[in-house]
Amino acid sequence: MAIKTKRMQILKNKGIQIFIPVCICQFLLCIIAIGTVQSQNLEEYRVKAAFVYNFTKLIQWPETAFDSEGKNFKIAVFGNEYLKEGFQTIDGKISTGRTISIQYLDPETNDYKKTLAENQIVFISRHTRLPQILKILSNIGDRPILTIGEVKNFSRAGGIIQFFTREDHLHFEVNINRAEAHQLKFSSRLLKLAVIVNEKE
Repeated sequence: MAIKTKRMQILKNKGIQIFIPVCICQFLLCIIAIGTVQSQNLEEYRVKAAFVYNFTKLIQWPETAFDSEGKNFKIAVFGNEYLKEGFQTIDGKISTGRTISIQYLDPETNDYKKTLAENQIVFISRHTRLPQILKILSNIGDRPILTIGEVKNFSRAGGIIQFFTREDHLHFEVNINRAEAHQLKFSSRLLKLAVIVNEKE
């Protein structure tokens, strides 16, 4: 009986010894998977930031869209940490003689209303809830501000540019009617790369 109990204890201990490395391996795999997702999100927003930087060169704003000095190109960003890190890659860059200045706004508060009108571009990430998106667009109105979003039907709900992915490639839609309402002129080069939509589609 004592021998049987001892064998059971040995088997039990071996089971624990095997179980612990398996748990560690699974934990490490989870960390790797999470890390991969995080790096993908960061890279995604770096690419989108590069797109936005090019938009500043291929879209014309009325002079009234800038402050009296006109030295800065202001971009407001609503999003999470990955988006912030991604957009840091263009913060401080020069475009059409102006320095790009990024500010990060919180859609959960009403503080953004004070500074929203000062920007030439507003980027709204998919992490922003739909009621908040509609509220932001409503606050912008028809000001000469380029609105860019990621959620489905953004360009049909009052936004101007909407990013979307097709076959692992990044594309964008342009609501040209909204762009005109905001006094923004898109270059023909840019429009050739875009999918043109309107609210009625």
